[in-house]
Amino acid sequence: MPINYPQAKKTILDNGLKIITETITNLRAITIGILVGAGAATETKEEAGISHFIEHMAFKGTKKRNPFEIATTLDEVAGKINAFTGKEYTCYYVVILDTHHDIAVDVLTDIFLNSNFAPGDIELEKGVVLEEVKMYEDTPDENIHDVFTSAVLHGHPVGNPILGHEETIKNFSRKSILNYRDRLYTPDNIIISIAGDVAHKKIVSELTPLFNKLSGKIKKRTQQRAAAPAKIEIIKKTTEQAHLCLGSRGPSMNDSNRYPMVILDNVLGGNMSSRLFQEVREKRGLAYSVFSTLSPYTDTGVFYTYAGCAKESAKDIINIILAEMASFKKEGVSKKELARSKEYIKGTLVLGLESTSSRMNWSARSEFFHDHVVTIDEIFGEIDKVTNDDIIEVANLYLKEKNLSLTMIGDIEKSPVSKLSC
Repeated sequence: MPINYPQAKKTILDNGLKIITETITNLRAITIGILVGAGAATETKEEAGISHFIEHMAFKGTKKRNPFEIATTLDEVAGKINAFTGKEYTCYYVVILDTHHDIAVDVLTDIFLNSNFAPGDIELEKGVVLEEVKMYEDTPDENIHDVFTSAVLHGHPVGNPILGHEETIKNFSRKSILNYRDRLYTPDNIIISIAGDVAHKKIVSELTPLFNKLSGKIKKRTQQRAAAPAKIEIIKKTTEQAHLCLGSRGPSMNDSNRYPMVILDNVLGGNMSSRLFQEVREKRGLAYSVFSTLSPYTDTGVFYTYAGCAKESAKDIINIILAEMASFKKEGVSKKELARSKEYIKGTLVLGLESTSSRMNWSARSEFFHDHVVTIDEIFGEIDKVTNDDIIEVANLYLKEKNLSLTMIGDIEKSPVSKLSC
């Protein structure tokens, strides 16, 4: 049966701002999101963390509401307002009953358009964000992923940390925040996405007067394309486990190699039947958490494996990962693995779109990366076309020994391996 949703409608305002809706009449919740192309990759070295900091400041008060009033206005109708910052964009959103969509529009647009950025609030929030940075650095199983991304991308801005650094956060001022917003929060860099029982024309008529006064055009920075030589980086830290990431650069969001790489990723470490889960955890009991992941971005990507283990087990796990990578380069996957992986990926994709929040996010991300809302059928078609030869080809393209990198955090002095050979 064809699965040709999302059935999205799009209006582009005169100033370039995009409004996308997907009408879903069988759900009572609606989700309204505002995505702006501002994240770690759009920051200068001096601005590191400012996208995330601005996200925090949006909830510190507007001309109309103080922070408590922002929270209670949504709590009174069981609504949820939140935001998140990624490598390439920030998203502010509200989930609420469809009968209260007017409240969602009012509060969300208020914090997005009318935040005070009061100097006193800025100084107060610096302390909050600095504690968030410390908490993150005290969580090595999370921090290791950023360490790896920075190492493997070798100077590309996507490798910048989302939270920033202590020294940059301390230097943020109202002027630097407003300058950054003026540069990035331009209408042609904003996508409003709504999913739920809403009428496209009605919501556009509500949003247009609020957003058509925005002006300016985005000035995109040239992305660095530095070489990515093999690298082994060890961060000594007192921990109970050693945390390791091993991998390389990967395909971008618009690279056709992304589809065979998604299948390779799934077979290697994407679920409980994957090779790494079975070999490392089930057969040998070397780790509780072991997986692989593919993270594509606008013009680059990263692909890697992760494991948290006793430091004495790290060498064995690394060698297992390298052996599996070598197997992909030589033999690819079995017919059974290929068929099972395709069905798993397609099923997971559909099940992941069972809420208005996920549908809002899907439409916004699709528009951001592809300039249109990609349908499930489009993805299914690309997945179905992948052959074992395609998987062997991408394995040999991305898993070259000269491009592999290893990062580790733990109570270790040096790498358990001297060379990454596969």
